[in-house]
Amino acid sequence: MPLSPGPSDPSPDERGLLRRAVAVLDSLADDTAAPSVRAIADRTGLSKSAVQRILVELESVDLAVQDPATRRYRLGPRTLALGAAYQRGLSLHAAAIGPMTELAAEVSETVGLSVGRADRMIHVEQVEAQRRLSARFDVGRPLPLWFGAPARVLLAERSDDDISRVLEVRELTDIEPANPPTAAELRRQLHDVRRTGHARALEETIAGVHTLSVPVRGALDELAAVLSITAPSERLPVERMDEVLPSLVGAAAQISGSLGHR
Repeated sequence: MPLSPGPSDPSPDERGLLRRAVAVLDSLADDTAAPSVRAIADRTGLSKSAVQRILVELESVDLAVQDPATRRYRLGPRTLALGAAYQRGLSLHAAAIGPMTELAAEVSETVGLSVGRADRMIHVEQVEAQRRLSARFDVGRPLPLWFGAPARVLLAERSDDDISRVLEVRELTDIEPANPPTAAELRRQLHDVRRTGHARALEETIAGVHTLSVPVRGALDELAAVLSITAPSERLPVERMDEVLPSLVGAAAQISGSLGHR
């Protein structure tokens, strides 16, 4: 005898309604200007009448508000409260450690997470592969922004004037990079980061070690962290960087998604 749905089990129609409501909310979030009902219907594939009904329900719980002049809808104040509550419960470590562990196991190399603090870069997390010989990040040690792949991802987000200032100061550190880039080389590399979305360092910070880095983004598309793979150069030549880059980008996207990035 088939079991009937319990009181907490939504019916297929109810589950479909929730998906349609989320699609409408996503449409409101995607537009800087309040979209028309027709535009939302075209984007979601729903009928105009269905969109109108959903918007009325969303407005009743402050998830949407209607402009009295244009009669168009935008996100309501409750979405801000929900977003703030979600952000309060977030932890970069919690969001990153799972994807980092999976990536380290997949590529069999060390995976690190770095953040920017003023004109410094700090490695805050690493997961080492189960290898006898592995490259490591210097976790917790502030480093300047003028050398290294993770620092280049951070620096590429800065304005050109800010980049010039960092290059002019060229802050000293107790770590002497093996092959530091010249100012001209660094500018070219930053252009490449902005164009390709990732940075590469070939025996730059430490002789015999290569690093590949990509950005991790937060809810407002801001740079939240940098995710990197680092390994002995013979195990991570340029050709293998090309091979593991999609996996690195995928792990960064997974972390970004947990941080609220869309």
